[in-house]
Order: sequence, then C-alpha cells, then structure tokens
Amino acid sequence: MSSNKIIETFLNPKSVAVIGASKNPLKGGHRIVDNLVTNKFKGKIYPINPNSDGELFGLEFKKSVLDIEEDIDLAVFYVPNRKIPKILEECIQKGIKGVIIEASGFEEVGDKGLELRDQILKITDNFRKIRIMGPNCMGLTRIDGDSDAEDKGGFFTSFAVFYKYKRGNIAIISQSGMLNGGYLMYLLEKYPDLAIRYSCSIGNKMDLSETDFLEYFMDDPTVNVIAVYLESFKDPRKFIQLCRKMKEKIDKTIILVKGGITLQGQKATSSHTGALAEDSQLIHAIIKQSGVIHANNFHELFQFARTFSMMYNENKNLPKQGNISLITGSGGAGTIVADITAKYGLKFPNFSENAYHSLLEIFPEWMPPNRFTLIDFWPAMEKAMMNNTNPGDIMKTVYEILIKDDKIEGILQMMFCSKRWYSTNYKQLAKILNSAPKPVFFWLIGEIEEVERVSQLMSEHNIPTFPSLEDMIKNFWILVQDSKNKNKSYV
Repeated sequence: MSSNKIIETFLNPKSVAVIGASKNPLKGGHRIVDNLVTNKFKGKIYPINPNSDGELFGLEFKKSVLDIEEDIDLAVFYVPNRKIPKILEECIQKGIKGVIIEASGFEEVGDKGLELRDQILKITDNFRKIRIMGPNCMGLTRIDGDSDAEDKGGFFTSFAVFYKYKRGNIAIISQSGMLNGGYLMYLLEKYPDLAIRYSCSIGNKMDLSETDFLEYFMDDPTVNVIAVYLESFKDPRKFIQLCRKMKEKIDKTIILVKGGITLQGQKATSSHTGALAEDSQLIHAIIKQSGVIHANNFHELFQFARTFSMMYNENKNLPKQGNISLITGSGGAGTIVADITAKYGLKFPNFSENAYHSLLEIFPEWMPPNRFTLIDFWPAMEKAMMNNTNPGDIMKTVYEILIKDDKIEGILQMMFCSKRWYSTNYKQLAKILNSAPKPVFFWLIGEIEEVERVSQLMSEHNIPTFPSLEDMIKNFWILVQDSKNKNKSYV
C-alpha cells in the first residue's frame, strides 16, 4: 500500500476499534471513545476490553477484535506495552490495516523497550503485515466542522477530550503528544481563531514518520500550513526534498520547532522518544536546506502558523522587501517600534506624493505627517475631535490612502480600543482591511473588554491581532522570510 493510501486509512477510517476501552471515566480508553462519540465520528466504533461487559456510550463491548464480524480499518491501543504483541497478532489475523499505539515504554526506556520493539518488528514482518503509528503518542485529530456547528465532527483519537475547535487549514505533525493533547486543548480554547485541520502525534516513529504525513499533506488541498515539532529526523534527505517541493511548486508553508539542538536538549529527547543525538551543525544544515521557517518555541510555532493561515485564507500578497507603514497614537511607541523594526530588517519607505498630500489634508498644520511611513495618528485625531468629526472616520480614510500606496507592502497598527472616548465602526474597518491585497496587523491596547471584542471581530475577518509590539513585528518579518525562501536557490 502506498504511503498516501495508508495515511488516508489512518486519517479517514470507516471503522475503528478502541482496544483498552473502559467504563472508568478517569481512564484514557474511556476518553478516546468519548472523543469519538461526542465529536460525531461518522464511522463504526468498537470498544474492546476482555474484562468489560455491557455497553459504553451505547456501544457493545467486545472481548477481542476477532469477535467482530465486520471489517476494521484501524485499531487504537490504549493498553500496557507488555500486552501489545499478542493483541497485535490478533489485529493482523483480523486484517486490520493500521494501529495507533499510545502506550509508552519502548526505545525511550532502554533494553527492555528495545526488546519489545524488536518483537513488534518480527510480528509485523517489518511492518509489511500492518502499519503502526507511535508508540508513545496521542493519536490523531481530524477536524471536519466547527464544534458549535451542526455538521461538527471529525476523527479524534487522543485521550485528551476536545470540546471547542474550529476547522482550518493548519496541519500539525508532532513527536510531542502535548500538541495533540493538553496544550492543543488550551490553544483552541484560548485562541478560537487558531483553526486546525489535522493534528498528528507520531511519537517514537517506529514505523510511520513525519515524511509520510508531509507527503500526504502535500497533496491535500485543505492544508496550507504545516506546523512541525521534531526531536529527530527519520530520513533527512527525504524531509529536505519534500519541504523544498512544497515551497517551490505547491506554495505551502512549513514551520518547524526542532528539539534536541543542545546537548541538554538531546539528553531530554533520548528519555522522551528515544531519539538518537543529532549534531547541531547537521540540524541547522537540514533546516537551511529544507527552506522551512524555524520557530524557536511552541509559542512562535502556533503564532506563525495562525498568521500564515489567515494570509492564505484571504489570498494576501506576501511582502518581499519588508516595506511597512506603522500607525501609532504615541510618539514614544513609534520610536520603540522603529528600533524593533530595524532589529528585524523591516523598513519605512517614503510615501508616494499622492499618498502624502492626501494625509496632509487630515493632519493639522501645526503637526504634519512624516514623509516616511511611520504615522503618529494622534494629531489627526485631535483635529477631528476639534471639528466634531469621528476619529474612526478619519482612520478609515488613512487606511484607504495606505492601501493604495504601492510602496507599502503591509500595515501595522497600535490601536487604542475604547467605548468611552470615541466610537469606531470596527466592522466597517474590518471589511475594508479584509478586502485589501496586503496584510494588516494589529497590536490592540485600551479597555480589556473592548480589546477582546475587537480582537474577536478582527479574527473573524482573518486579520491578526497580537499581544505585544514585538510579536506583531516578528510575525510580519516571518512573512518576508517566507517570500525570500521561495525565491532562494538551495545549493
């Protein structure tokens, strides 16, 4: 079976057996079945436990997969590692195509774990008889519809239960179960505009690895952004080849966090997934040759993924030179921003003549705008309020001017949000910015409730907002880096 066909079986099975299903709600086998049922998995579900009778969520318990008459595509193992070989033999006898092993206790624990691995290699005939994902993983998540929609659903095999989620164009490949477990639950609830299509916890990569899933996502039209956390490269040459192909020919963005770059990190990865130490120079060479975006931590990984996801959703023109305009209401903030933008190599070009003369009309004579594209908006607001004009209307005019100026590749704004001082028609503004061909980013400050309301409104229009000035600037810079990588010659 080809790599894409087997990944299709894992991500879109028509039937799944949960081996280790339990009536005890504190056990992972219970929560896996809960996830499948609650989130409306459309295939058949078979809870398997030789020590349980009756039903679980209206599904009849079976003692073994051999007790099921119908075909089974996939089995999820949530049992102690010592029980796996016998159950694996039964799955092969049943003709099951794939197995997700969520148990730990393999390469990462030393000789006994290695013996168990070798036993599995022999039983599966080096994975010719059945394919394996894991072990030591948190399974798969496939999101077909938003959690609050009537057509919600998908395929959830993690033992972390998901209640809030939004379908999007981001796929996750991770050696850390946390990214299909507690951390993903937290992200999806805290950042409802982070929209996920798939999350794949690959664990120790005994069989299936990052390259199998990369190859599948390369051909999946629902995926534009791939967020990856790895502790080791199973096939560095193929990883580089796939990443470059996606970058050069298919226009998808891959963002990577690599664990185990330092000696201390390598020690941690060995105890986590049993990953062998990799030379730091080799790691950096692989990252450079692949053309992926290198994130330093999980915060950056998902912030960058969210930003690119929104850009793809609205088909924005990505910046190539890093020429920005910044709108601020404070001269001091403008100075700080100028320093941070210089740190990341972003530039303030001079306005075109038409744009500059249009801005002169809305600024007071005593404080005209800069000739370059750093705009302290406060004098224009004061003039508007003195003339009994809503500053929100002036803001709309400024954006219309900046959007038309071809010298500007993107617009960043520090926006003060308040219901008490003045009103801004944020919906109207969001629609204008949503239709603009260039990216627009916000750092929102002001009244907390209003900041949260405006942030939610902007996210509904795929306009990113950020918790800090540096986050906003760094995320625009990463768009520039991606554009440069697309035009880069890899030698």
